[in-house]
Amino acid sequence: MSAVNLVFSEIRFRFVNFFLCLLVIALAAALFVSGPTLIFGYAEDTSRHLETLRTEADKLEVEAAKLETQTAEMRRETEQLLAQMDRETRRIMRDMGVNLRIVHQETNMADLYTDFVAVDFPEDYVHRLAEAEQIELIVHVVATLQDRLKWNNRTVLLVGTLPVLTHSQKNEETPHMVRNVEKGTVLVGHELGLGLNEGDSIEIEGHSLKIARVMPEYGTLQDVQLVTHLEDAQTILNKPGRINQIMALNCKCKGDRISLIRKELEGILPDTKVSEHLTQAEAREKQRDVVEAARAAELARAESNWIRIQENHARQLASNQRQAASRQSQAQTMTQLVALTTPIVVLVSALFVGLMTWLNVRERRSEIGVLRALGKGGPSIASLFLGKAFLMGLLGGVVGCVVGYLLTPVLGSRVLQIGVELFQAHPLLMLATLVGAPLVTMMASYLPTLFAISQDPAIVLMDH
Repeated sequence: MSAVNLVFSEIRFRFVNFFLCLLVIALAAALFVSGPTLIFGYAEDTSRHLETLRTEADKLEVEAAKLETQTAEMRRETEQLLAQMDRETRRIMRDMGVNLRIVHQETNMADLYTDFVAVDFPEDYVHRLAEAEQIELIVHVVATLQDRLKWNNRTVLLVGTLPVLTHSQKNEETPHMVRNVEKGTVLVGHELGLGLNEGDSIEIEGHSLKIARVMPEYGTLQDVQLVTHLEDAQTILNKPGRINQIMALNCKCKGDRISLIRKELEGILPDTKVSEHLTQAEAREKQRDVVEAARAAELARAESNWIRIQENHARQLASNQRQAASRQSQAQTMTQLVALTTPIVVLVSALFVGLMTWLNVRERRSEIGVLRALGKGGPSIASLFLGKAFLMGLLGGVVGCVVGYLLTPVLGSRVLQIGVELFQAHPLLMLATLVGAPLVTMMASYLPTLFAISQDPAIVLMDH
């Protein structure tokens, strides 16, 4: 009987032994195949996931840059809008007119308010006030001379004005809020200008003046005023070099403004007194506060939006980094686990095969003795055991490869939750399994086989 027939006969006779060895070898081979395949698949999925995270991070960077540009543009637009609001506020404040009145200290304010009568003083006062460096709370100074007179059978108020820039305004190159009236011209109030046109000439107390403009209707004292250049009013009223009021605009300071202004005036114009048009002053202050509050709110909103964008971006990047670190950690853990368990399983299966072969050798001592007595040499005896080991290893490797590649997608999709398409059969891994499994089983069977061929057939037969 040939060695091959003896091997197959041995398998049929001791099928349980063969089946257990085959099962152990197949399990070891399946693990040897599925472990690296899972690692390769998970590594590929991790690589794709990290690439997705990198793409998302790049998109976030682009979006952050875009949002930063949009935020900067919004800031610029906000600044422009607020600057426009500020300019509009200044225009409105300008149109509201001056709100400070400086008169000689002997002026009776009741007479001034009812009859427009005020004690006059030198025009030089206004220049002294404007040129004083210590004056910081008064701007847009206007030298004024006014008095009532009869014109065209109506009582009118003649007002001569001369806008003067203060020292602080000259340094800041700030234009005066009050427009100068050209010499030889007059601004005619709405009530007085009915039937008159710009460019017409009129006479005031024997002095001819050209109408520069007929003023719109204000519904105030301005509607019955004739406004001229200061020198023209001084000539008409025969008060050369004299004024009776200095109109001005107060500072932007809060609190007791008038006390601060009076303190500044004491050192420059000690024989004057100042009063404030409280309604206008408070309206200016409130309007400035509204604009400043709007500016602060809009800028705060823009800054808050940008901070929120940065925080969201930072959170997303941190989340991506955590996911990437978790993926890499899991991949490393899987690699270490497979690297640890696979050699152990292979070693255990080899020991099991070696133990089963040893038991098989002990059971077949008499058979081995008979074969040796019939003239079978050591190589023939060795071929029986090693051939059986080779066949077990080859069949176990084939079964293990099939089981491993069938089991891996199931484990990957259910346990790791990644796509089954990532788990592909690797030819080198299959070749290593199909070659390695027979080699391992033959190596595990080597020592029992060596024991079998080293026995003396006479002693074996004599024992039986």
